[in-house]
Amino acid sequence: MIKLKEPTYYTRRAVSWVRTFKGGLTLLCLLGLLALPLLTQNPYYLGIFITAAIFSIFAASWNFLAGFTGQVSFGHAIFLGMGGYITAFLLRFVNVPWQISLILGGLVSVVLAFLIGIVCLRLKGPYLALGTMALSVFVMRLFINEPLAVANDWIFFGTPGIDRVPPISTEYVEIFYVYTIIMVVSILILIIIGKSNLGTIFKSIRDDETGAEASGINLTKYKVIAFMISGFFAGIAGGLLAMRFRSVTPMLFQPLYSFYAIIMTTIGGLGTMGGSVLGAYIFFGLNAILIDLWDPIFIFAIFLILIIRFADMGLLRPALQRLKDLWDIIIGR
Repeated sequence: MIKLKEPTYYTRRAVSWVRTFKGGLTLLCLLGLLALPLLTQNPYYLGIFITAAIFSIFAASWNFLAGFTGQVSFGHAIFLGMGGYITAFLLRFVNVPWQISLILGGLVSVVLAFLIGIVCLRLKGPYLALGTMALSVFVMRLFINEPLAVANDWIFFGTPGIDRVPPISTEYVEIFYVYTIIMVVSILILIIIGKSNLGTIFKSIRDDETGAEASGINLTKYKVIAFMISGFFAGIAGGLLAMRFRSVTPMLFQPLYSFYAIIMTTIGGLGTMGGSVLGAYIFFGLNAILIDLWDPIFIFAIFLILIIRFADMGLLRPALQRLKDLWDIIIGR
């Protein structure tokens, strides 16, 4: 008689999670997302979801830093841009496979996050936010600098940046599935880290720095580690963005992209990776709907104000609670 292998701890936890309302709803949404190409293969619509998947990773990387350790960065676009440039350079000029180029772009962003973290994470509150934003602007101007680009054309490419970056594929359906899978894996990794002992340390720093330091936690060390993890996934998002639009420019370093991550996190909810995903898809979904209106920015601003006023913790938690209440009524609980 064949003896069945006993399920592992993580398998049991995964099965238990799927049986919950939140887990079942998440799985249903994921299956619905993966079924999208069965409904339409229009490049425009698939492109919206591809871009949303990229910015889900970017928003989650910012949310990990701010939501788990309480370190607010206004210069997160540094890692997005650096990951994009390294990936684009390796693909365009060295012919490195896209998988390796993407990982190397993320790793260079980790090194950059380490260096910036050592300098900036000794700052606190608004000084950290302003310090990272100033660095973002500095790096953008560095890459735009035309004389520097002419003198070092293999390092800095000036205003035009790098064009003709090879894409993952010429088939939009294939790109959609690859980007969606990378997004899901990235979010899962961040969730696992958040629930680990390391994540517990990050949250203790977020909740009470003085108490965490009194407990023997090296604040600077763990803040830098959080910055490096966050920088890696922001770099991955930058590499995906470079392949998605087949180019990178210095404007990728501008603080506007950092604010995009903040807005998406605000929509979905701070401190929850699922909130970042929800915020990114709502952001680009609304943008696609409002783009033909007279002033979509004005309408989008009103939408954000309403969220901040009536759902200051984001939309994910209250939406889940309302849906669960409705489900309980339907099944008669």
